[in-house]
Amino acid sequence: MFKNILCALGMSLLLLSSCDSYLESETYNSIDSQDAFKTVDDIKAARNGLYRNLGQDEFCGTNILALGDFASDIAVADGSSGHYVSINTYSVGDYDSEFQDTWEYGYIVINTSTQALLAIDNLLTDASLTDAVKNELNLYKAEIHGLRALAYFHLVNVFGLPYGTDSNPHGGLVLMSDKAILPMENVSRSSVEETYEQILTDISSSLKAYELTSTKTNGFYFNEAAVNALKARVLLFMGNDQLAIDAATQSLTLRGVKEMNEEGYLGMWKSLTLSDEEIFSIAKSEDDNLSANSLNTLYGSYGGKLTSSLVADFNENDYRLKLINMDDFHPKKFDGIESSASTSNIPQFRVSEMKLIIAEASARLDLLDDAREALLFTAKRNYEIVSVTDLPTTKDALLAFIAKERKREFFQEGHRFYDARRTGELITVSNGKYENFDVQKFVYPIPADEINSGYKCEQNENWFDNLPQ
Repeated sequence: MFKNILCALGMSLLLLSSCDSYLESETYNSIDSQDAFKTVDDIKAARNGLYRNLGQDEFCGTNILALGDFASDIAVADGSSGHYVSINTYSVGDYDSEFQDTWEYGYIVINTSTQALLAIDNLLTDASLTDAVKNELNLYKAEIHGLRALAYFHLVNVFGLPYGTDSNPHGGLVLMSDKAILPMENVSRSSVEETYEQILTDISSSLKAYELTSTKTNGFYFNEAAVNALKARVLLFMGNDQLAIDAATQSLTLRGVKEMNEEGYLGMWKSLTLSDEEIFSIAKSEDDNLSANSLNTLYGSYGGKLTSSLVADFNENDYRLKLINMDDFHPKKFDGIESSASTSNIPQFRVSEMKLIIAEASARLDLLDDAREALLFTAKRNYEIVSVTDLPTTKDALLAFIAKERKREFFQEGHRFYDARRTGELITVSNGKYENFDVQKFVYPIPADEINSGYKCEQNENWFDNLPQ
């Protein structure tokens, strides 16, 4: 697989043309590797291509989110459609296309990011650059470090065990930091801990680059608030609760928090305009949507739906229930816009996630008043909860409520599988077939194409031993 990825990128880097938005062009530029990334326009094209690849169905456009729900206890695949059935039923193997595509597109983002970052640093050594050009290059550097960190984070949470549970020195990812991997180069996986260290290094580099640019970007780009949001999520997964609170708070400060009413909250899922809830979303349009491979189709004509157990977790006065068809448990977050049912933006980080990170981390630190205050932001979407006095008063009860609140808030957005793995919660999967599944001990296999390519990438040995029984 690395051979396929890297040879393709080495021969012809498929990058979007350097327009102002990565949605404005339907054409790609083929830049020969020997001449790639020589100018600011080349870097801009690479950056646009990164957003395009990040949002493909093979990665964050569908796979990462769908796996997070269908491998958990909140979604059911339609056996007649064949889509995500093996994930949902845990009848998976190392040849499954979902794994191969996710690995490939994740590393396309990582490899292109690495090449672009090396080129940016080289361009910045030119003493003749104007301040405007330096400003632009540092903006792209900040975004691209953040995108590489995000790609590493998603891949290690699919193909590695949760942070702190694995002592395997080769249980993490193949890392690129100061150089890209050559097409014929042998590779070796790092540990999970080393992978997280690289993620934090990229986040730190991104934030340092943001200090050197005055340009502000909107929520369709990996802006400074989004980098802090990623930092908060990563630190929560690492169990660094106070630092997670600090990062989430900084993200909210940069984003600005405006509470949404019921109409605004429900309406944001039917609009391509950024809402006050979104920190970073993958932008889609009628001319650039994932069509048959979109989440819209997966939960539409392909028959994916929510489990009855998830729906039972809602109070009848919770207005988020209006995002679920109660006749067949069809979720409506990705039902598209009026003129195109297959077109929806895809939120990656939301204000509500930062609030729930603060709530959970505060509860773990016994800061229960802080936890309840942050939790109220989403919990009052159930109209029976109007103040912090309506929320649990003990640590254990608060944490249990927060775990369910994350399910209520993020269904269809791909959090649940990863949440259960990081907390060690035993869950019921495959639509009730397997109970008390310890998903924290389970890891997916490295794709067969990668293992069989001959470049020495290590497999997750005996991964199948921890399938649900």
